[in-house]
Amino acid sequence: MAYTSFFRDGDALSAIVDIVIPNLASQREIRVWDAGCATGEEPYTLAILFASQLGPFIFRNLDILATDHEESSFPQFAQRISSALYSRTDIFWVPQDLRDSYFLATDDPELFLAAREIRDRIRFIKHDLLTFVPPEIGQNLIVCKNVLMHFSPEQQAKVLEMFHESLAPGGFLAMDGSQRLPGSTAGLFEAVRSGSPLFRKRAG
Repeated sequence: MAYTSFFRDGDALSAIVDIVIPNLASQREIRVWDAGCATGEEPYTLAILFASQLGPFIFRNLDILATDHEESSFPQFAQRISSALYSRTDIFWVPQDLRDSYFLATDDPELFLAAREIRDRIRFIKHDLLTFVPPEIGQNLIVCKNVLMHFSPEQQAKVLEMFHESLAPGGFLAMDGSQRLPGSTAGLFEAVRSGSPLFRKRAG
């Protein structure tokens, strides 16, 4: 079963707020790929961060592509993301001010619905990273956490090459703090902030 949670990996999220969002705010379209989204807490976290930092007009430029390889034993990723319903326990780590702004109460006191402005920015498709073929290209930010650790070093390198191909020039890659770039891919990305799991696509 996939593990995920709202507002996980604070170092990566703070780097996205401090560096990525200001860099992308002037773009006519902001394209984000969350690779390995599981049940959606991460793409919704990203949408909330962008919404809280951008004005409503610019926020409408955001498109978040959430992907995962749905296993037969846990096939409800798409349904969970499209329903946008999360329990009181699920949203525990969402800061209170953001919880009040972006989640709505429902008839069930234990369930909360992500606001429509957030839901409308996220779309889910099934995608297996080990095809090594990007589902789309021209992404400005790719987020991939706690996924590559399950792959062999050779597979990790191929997935990172796919991310490089998928990113627009100067695009960003955010990973979890425990992930390191394989040496064979060092020429594809450069670190953006020392000690932070945020990288930027190198040209060429």
